[in-house]
Amino acid sequence: MAAQLHGFTFNIGARYWYSSGKLAKDLYDDPRSSQNLNSRLTYSGLTSGSFEGYGRIDTTFGSFFKGYAGLSGLDSGALDDEDFPPAIAPYSSTLSQQQGGKLGYGSIDFGQIVARTDRVRASLFVGYGYLNETVNVFGCQQVAGNQGVCVPTISAGVLGITEDSRWQFARLGFLGEFKLLDCLTLSAEVAWLPYEQLNAQDTHWLRLGTAPLDFSGPIPESGSGTGVQLEAIMSYQVNDKVSVGLGGRYWYLQTHGGANLESVIVGWPFATLAQPLNFSTTRYGGFAQGAYKFGPL
Repeated sequence: MAAQLHGFTFNIGARYWYSSGKLAKDLYDDPRSSQNLNSRLTYSGLTSGSFEGYGRIDTTFGSFFKGYAGLSGLDSGALDDEDFPPAIAPYSSTLSQQQGGKLGYGSIDFGQIVARTDRVRASLFVGYGYLNETVNVFGCQQVAGNQGVCVPTISAGVLGITEDSRWQFARLGFLGEFKLLDCLTLSAEVAWLPYEQLNAQDTHWLRLGTAPLDFSGPIPESGSGTGVQLEAIMSYQVNDKVSVGLGGRYWYLQTHGGANLESVIVGWPFATLAQPLNFSTTRYGGFAQGAYKFGPL
């Protein structure tokens, strides 16, 4: 085994990432079919403090594998649920508070160093990523004057909606590493997400039931689209084995698809009720990390 791994270098480490995010979706906002925007749900202020592990393996051929995975709760946030005429008149806007959500994510990439000098390395990579965001909102307060929605106010202790979104995506990217000093390195990464697939479930807990127009279960949602992930890290080499660093990230993913109400709505008399759905998520924040290096063997 030692002979097979001769010249390989291994880096493993841990990070703490503090981030904020926003989930947003528009129903019936489809310019291709001239359909009016019926509803917009915006989950904002979704803060998280996540712990993650990461690693990288470098070979003697200039190729490498790298990846990370993290998990945390979503500690705060709010939902602004807007409904627009002519679907609902007058205009309605309600506020609810988010708590008890969760965040899980990860990626794995294979790359190749394509250019290098004593101070600079440039690499290209391809990979796969996963993101799961689940939000729970409680209570409901009307703030726009529509007396037919959340009037009287629903208590903050009542669970109203759970949105569970799961994204899978391909990654194509560029990584630049710049040795500013012998012990100080700046790395910057740009990953284009040429294909994303969304599978989500929207559970309206207060509408579950068996009466006509109730929901029999979660509403399935799906879509595909593109996005981007950006990352930059300034790392300090404490000694030959140990490094520490500070960095930042920005993620944006968006899809266009549909919400399949037909499969869950009770007693619907028509053949189909597929709602065009635009879905997006944004997350950004800063992190601190520490790593240990093994090798070259």
